[in-house]
Amino acid sequence: MNQRILAAVVAVAVSTAGCSKAGAEKAQLPTQQAEGASALGVKAITPATELEANVTRVTGQVRSKQEATLGPSATGTLAKVNVRVGDKVKKGDVLAVLDTSNVRIAVEQARAAKDMADAALELATSTLGRTRKVAESGGVAANALEQSEIALKQATAQAAQAGAALRLAEENLRDHNITAPFNGVITSRTKNVGDSVAMTPSTPVFSIVDSDGLEIRMMVPESVIDNVSVGTVTPGTVNPSGMRFEAKVANVGAVIDAQSRTVEVLADVTGKTDRPLRPGALVEMDFSKAAGDTGNGLFLPAQAVSSKGQDGFVWVVQDGTVRKRDVRVQRVLPGYVKVVQGLTAEERVLADASLDVKDGTAVRVAQ
Repeated sequence: MNQRILAAVVAVAVSTAGCSKAGAEKAQLPTQQAEGASALGVKAITPATELEANVTRVTGQVRSKQEATLGPSATGTLAKVNVRVGDKVKKGDVLAVLDTSNVRIAVEQARAAKDMADAALELATSTLGRTRKVAESGGVAANALEQSEIALKQATAQAAQAGAALRLAEENLRDHNITAPFNGVITSRTKNVGDSVAMTPSTPVFSIVDSDGLEIRMMVPESVIDNVSVGTVTPGTVNPSGMRFEAKVANVGAVIDAQSRTVEVLADVTGKTDRPLRPGALVEMDFSKAAGDTGNGLFLPAQAVSSKGQDGFVWVVQDGTVRKRDVRVQRVLPGYVKVVQGLTAEERVLADASLDVKDGTAVRVAQ
């Protein structure tokens, strides 16, 4: 009888202990769930050891250093057109000729007048010489010598005037030629033989670009511009062909655009390329070198760092909480900073440093 009672007591005790343990576990579960629910969901990132290529690239456009729209320097009818679109020409090449029938007659008249004036000058010079010899022996009156001297001055002036008239006529003849102002390629032709053209307003006949003297025009972000100077060599890629080339910075603008916060930069295309670059082509210029040494560094989005100048801080995720960490940074490109002190490549930080957290805030990293 006593053994039965003892067994019953032990069974009740075990049952009671089991219920107590289960109750304790159930009591702890809501607490843990509550703690997990109260943790702030955040996004955490690790520093990049190098910037992505697309971050360091600036879109630019190839353009010719020289381009011009050519029209006539005289009014008339096109008598001859010597070039077509796509032809390469050299400086001074005659591209087209206007009808010069009347102008050539004017040149011949001016040349004849010049010959007459030269002959009159020669006669006046000879006469004065003879008169002076006679005057030395007293055989000629003083006023005769004076008249000869005046006649020579008049003949000299007339010869100069005739020479100027001839040069003007010849210049007018040259104005009936449309010539290339520099080496280049003809990109358009708007008139043909028989078309009438005018000097005022000038009728456009050709467009020409210098295909050898090419430059890249690009708008570089202000955060990079301080690292860009005249002489900086920048690699580029033609879009969409992928052809690579290099350009040397020739000019850095002095003004920051108020809207885009960029500065105009012009760079000369240097070296040889697999295929000719064409004005108007879009290119991507890589400014990773200007941004700093991307091979040895830690980079974060600017949003992950709260900073003023080089001093700032990040929120480091440690054991389910965040800790404030002071860092030193350097701005390298729009939206990115280089961490130069205070962080390692293995640590994770909040992607947004502006979150309302403090030291020890419990966080739950969202995948």
